[in-house]
This record gives sequence, structure tokens and C-alpha cells, in this order.
Amino acid sequence: MRFEVIARDATARIGLIEIEGKKEETPCMLWYSSERISTPPFASLFLSEEKAISSSGSIFVPRKKKILSIPTSFVYPYTLPDELHEISGEWNKEKASFFQIVDAKAINKITLDSSIYVLANAREIFSKPREFVRSIINIRKKIGYQKALYAPGLAEPSNIAILSYLTIDIFDSISLIEKARKRIFLFPEGEYNFDEKTCHCPACIERKDFERVLFHNYYALHDELQKVKNVIREKKLREFVEKRVCNMPHLHSILTILDNEYYAFQEKKYAVAGKKINVSCHSLKRPDVERFRKRVQERYKKPESARILLLLPCSAKKPYSFSKSHMLFRKVIKACKNPYIIHEVIVTSPLGIVPRELEMFYPAAHYDISVTGHWSNDEKEMVKKCLFSFLNKNKYDLIINHLPPEITEFIEIGEKTCVDRPTSSPSLSMLSKKLGGVKGDIVRSSQRKYENAFSMLSYQFGEKEAYAIMKGCKIKGRYPYYKIFYGEKQVAMISERGLFSLTMEGAKRLASANSYIVKIDDFVPRGTVFAVGINQADEKIRVGDEVVVCHEDDIRGVGVAMMDGEEMVESNKGKAVKIRHYKS
Repeated sequence: MRFEVIARDATARIGLIEIEGKKEETPCMLWYSSERISTPPFASLFLSEEKAISSSGSIFVPRKKKILSIPTSFVYPYTLPDELHEISGEWNKEKASFFQIVDAKAINKITLDSSIYVLANAREIFSKPREFVRSIINIRKKIGYQKALYAPGLAEPSNIAILSYLTIDIFDSISLIEKARKRIFLFPEGEYNFDEKTCHCPACIERKDFERVLFHNYYALHDELQKVKNVIREKKLREFVEKRVCNMPHLHSILTILDNEYYAFQEKKYAVAGKKINVSCHSLKRPDVERFRKRVQERYKKPESARILLLLPCSAKKPYSFSKSHMLFRKVIKACKNPYIIHEVIVTSPLGIVPRELEMFYPAAHYDISVTGHWSNDEKEMVKKCLFSFLNKNKYDLIINHLPPEITEFIEIGEKTCVDRPTSSPSLSMLSKKLGGVKGDIVRSSQRKYENAFSMLSYQFGEKEAYAIMKGCKIKGRYPYYKIFYGEKQVAMISERGLFSLTMEGAKRLASANSYIVKIDDFVPRGTVFAVGINQADEKIRVGDEVVVCHEDDIRGVGVAMMDGEEMVESNKGKAVKIRHYKS
């Protein structure tokens, strides 16, 4: 009996659970079966007819002792005092086996010896979004990422995506049966009472009365669960969740609370590289988007010789430099006498501000947003906060504002050069005139290249780490495809992922800053480092990060993290680092 995570997408995952020799992929369903309730043809795991269900549908009590059963539980209603939950939590701990009933108000009573944890009072807590989110996160922090969590009586086609996003692995069919008894047809978009033909699923075509509704609900949930697994594999679950919650106030509350109050819990599971984001109203608080803003404010250091700040609008095409509008801007900039003194910063939603040298990084090069010229109040406040925080840390001699009127109406800063549209001839002419009058010491191309690379590294790793990597180095190649060399030795280069990839020389330099290090047992990794061989890992490590693999002080390899640092240490299964170079 075991559980292993085999695929990850942000907080969600696909796991492989083995129960009495049978393997099943999670997220998965337990299908309730009795003489009166049939199970669907695709059912593979069952809540047997030898189990009774309480009226709340949240606690399962075995009538007969079986090889594998959910233990008899003693659970007080969630609203009762914590002291009572401590008593029931102790009782449930003593009855724990492969399964363990867990109480969100008795976290300290949870043991780590079980494989599947069953959330007590699941429905009662689910009705209170803030309590539900807090309960799931507190339990997950206690049991870790390598255990399966089961939330009884909750699953419906409309909520299976966000429940999976909340790291719940196992569901059951209880709610589907209850809704069928009320003739409620369930869909991902919500629930309906239909009298006429509902859809073209096998149930609606072949069955009648109660079984028609019941099996329709079965098929609807099964289809949605398969979609959830597919989008996890495609690394697109967050986007899918945002679509599902937009018309569901209860689920909207859960996601909003999760984003506003539990950024850290989510962020550590988000990869530093990814696919295109189709921006919705919920994307402003996406953890990977929020992380980009935080790193620009906290890690990033602007090029030192860049004394003139030029604010520019974003473009539909990404990276911005490849768009027609930004080619026009770059042409005007290059035509001025001292182009390398100018620092281009793009103003955009949902990222806030994007310094030109960061435009290749995720998610700056990977988002698509509807452009209407209308900015919401949340977007305006976010952009102003990002810009003014940036200016508090990074000083300039002059600010040139080449933003369109719909942005300058809430960002009234700098000398304006946009007459109507930023790409119109009068606007470009005014920008050219303003840049032509810029004064200051001439900045050489080689100096600015070096500083750009340093700024990029400070964003990716941190300022201390950037100093360690760049010491004594030179930059080769044209922007943005920089290569860093120390003498004849290559240290790093920008990869197709938009991040700097390190050589063994680069790994030594990063290790000297005592950062992004994974410590392993005494072996030379070739290909992949599995979690079982890892003793220690930097907590800063995220999926997709460049990491240095060491045994004690001996650098054995460098590669890309496939788990975050916390999970590398917690887990004893799965691939943790994909090695690019190793010690010969």
C-alpha cells in the first residue's frame, strides 16, 4: 500500500495509489455501491455496500472488519469547542491504520504513519470558505505532500477542479447520489432541474427516471475528472480553475481567500518556467504572477549605468521586442546619441512593470490578455504600487513617459511624449526629440551588456548570487541571447526556457554563494537524481530552477529541479533533479 506523486502542476498533482495490489491514478473517485445504488461501468474503486453512511455523508463506518477499511471514527461537529476535538482526535489517532480520520481542530493529534487521510466534518467545513481553506492547508502542512487526502461527500463536476487544486486527492459519489434523488442534473457549470432531454451522455439517451439523473451525474463528474487530470499534465490547471469558479460565488470565495491569504503555500509549488497564461480577472493574484512582481521589487537590481527611465506600453506579441510597436521604439532609441543610458520598462497587466531585460523570463513572455483600453481599479492600483515601489529602490536622473492616455490618466509621472497613440508619427517624433536631448556620460555597449546580465541573474537567483556568478566574467552574444564567459570557460547562457542555464563552472560560482544547492549521498549523478538520494535542499528551490548538486563540499553536477526544495527533502520517491552536466 503506497502513494506516489508522478506529475505536478502548481499545488495540484497526479498520484499513483496502490491499494491491495491495485493501482489507481489520483485524483480519483470512490463509488458508493449498494443493492439500490448501481455504480458506473468505469468505476474501479468502491465504497462497498457493507458500509453505512451517516446523514452528513462525511463519515464512513464499516459494518464488517475487512482487510482495508476506513476506521470507525469519533468526530464532534466542527463548531464545538476545541477541547472536545482534542479528545476525539486522540481517539481517532489510536484507531488509525492505512486510513486516518483527521480533524482540522486537532492537528497535533495527527500521526504520519498512514497513507490516506480522511477529512472529518468535510461538508460542514466546506460550507465556510475561509475555514475550509485554512483546514486543508493546515492538514497538508502537517501530513506533507506525499500523503493522499480524502474529502468525503463533496465532489461534484463544478468543484472537482478547485478541490484538486487544493491538493485533495480522493473523492466519492455521495453528493451525486443525493442530487439525483432530488432530480438535479450536475454539470461543470452548475446544477439544473431539467424535464426534457438533458444532453447526449449515455445515461440521458438510454436510462429513465432516477437512474437517468444518477448516471448522468456519474458521467458528468467522470468527464470533468478526466479533464482535470489532462490539464494537470498540460500544466494548465490554474487557468482551468479560474474558468470554473467565475460563475460560482462559493468557489470564487475559496480561490480569492487562497490567493489573498495563502500566497506562500501556493507559490512554492509553482514552477519558474511554464506555458502561456490566458489572463482572467483572477490572474492578478496568481502566485507565479505575484512572484514575478515580488522578485522585481525584492531581488532585481537595475543596470547601474541606466540613468534615464523610459516607460513603454506592452504589446500583444511576446516577447515585446519581437512586436512591431517595440521595434519602432527600439529604432528611435538606437538613433539617439547615448542609447545605452536608457532603461526601458514596460507597463502592463497583470505583471505591473517589466524591465526590458526581463522580458524573456516567465511569465513576462508567456501571457495573453484582452486589450480594450479599459483598466480596472484593481489593475490601476497594482500598477501604481509596482511602479512607485520600484522607483523607491531604483533611482534615475530623468523619467520619460511614453504611455497611452488611458494609462497616463492614472500614472502621472515623468515627461510625457505620447500625443495620441505611442506608435503614431507625432508621438515617435516627440520621443526622438526628447531622447536626442538626453545628457550624460556615454555608456558603452559592452558595459550595458554586463549590467543587463547581472540584472537578469539577480532576478533569477538574487543579488548575492549574481555577484558570485558574474565576478571576472564577460558577456558574448546579442541581446537577449547572452552567454557568460570567464576567460575561455563558459559559465552560463540564456536557454530556450528564458532562464540562465549553468555549466559546471557556473555551478561552482553559484555554490560559492551557498545558494540553490541540493546535497546528495555519495554518488555521481548521471541523468536524474531521485529524491531518495537527497539529504538536504535549499528551501528557495522551485520546480524549473537551476540547482547545484553536491556531496558534502564536492560539486557533482548541475541541472534543473523537478521538485521544490521542501519536497526533495520530504519525499523518498520520484525524480528530483534532471542533470545537465556532471563531474567527470
